[in-house]
Amino acid sequence: MVLYKCLQQDRLDVLERRRIRFTQPGDFNDPFEFRPFIERVATDEGLRKYVGDNFERLVDEELAKYGALVSFVPQAPLKALLQSQKARLPELFRLLESEALQKVSPAIDSLLNTMLGVLCLSKVMDSLLMWGHYADNHQGFVVGFDSDHSFFNQRRTEQDEFGFLRRVNYVVRRPRVVLSDTSSPVWFQSKPKQWAYEKEWRIVRVLAEAEQRIERIPFPVCLFQFPAEAVVKIIIGMRSPAAVKTKIRSLAATFPRAALLQAREDPCDYRLKIEKAA
Repeated sequence: MVLYKCLQQDRLDVLERRRIRFTQPGDFNDPFEFRPFIERVATDEGLRKYVGDNFERLVDEELAKYGALVSFVPQAPLKALLQSQKARLPELFRLLESEALQKVSPAIDSLLNTMLGVLCLSKVMDSLLMWGHYADNHQGFVVGFDSDHSFFNQRRTEQDEFGFLRRVNYVVRRPRVVLSDTSSPVWFQSKPKQWAYEKEWRIVRVLAEAEQRIERIPFPVCLFQFPAEAVVKIIIGMRSPAAVKTKIRSLAATFPRAALLQAREDPCDYRLKIEKAA
């Protein structure tokens, strides 16, 4: 499968240096990216298990907050009293959960934007909307990548959530998640139905692995090196300036597997014709 990336005309450095940005979710044009509705911190069963497994530690940590005052209270009766209230702890936690989630959600957003970057690709190479929005009003270019190349298959284990391609699901209802369910894929691959025309696939990487970091506000630009062999198509935009076309033609020769193509106006329909570049 070939997956495509639209780029503006001033991003010829992607071809020159073979480095491409993995973008933080907070820098996307869709403010709902990576932000499902966090319905609960944990399931009832999960809370009961957590309290059961960690009750002694939780009690000791809470008592430690009172410092020397605790020494004036007999420990055995105090812990017995607390033990009698053990079954109520999950219920009490639920009463505080909504307030806790108000603080948790911004913290998660900050963590994701600090740690993770996403490369967004598309199954389509001739979308008028995408050429207009992401390729500089048809003045830019599109790079076609071979999705079977090892660059897109760097998953270390079956449990690894990073380093491999996943198809985006387009949904009507904002996904609901339980925070403790870290196996849920909705964090990484759900978008509103309105974006379905993009037919997106994406790969998530840890930003600490980037080859280059360019400081910028609000988020740094993190660039990852990709091999020339991963590129199988380079498409020049319908409105690309002559200087851009000349530069792309020269750079295309450095990609041994890449076909050089030209997007042209279809004279009869509202569509692009992608043809071999003359």
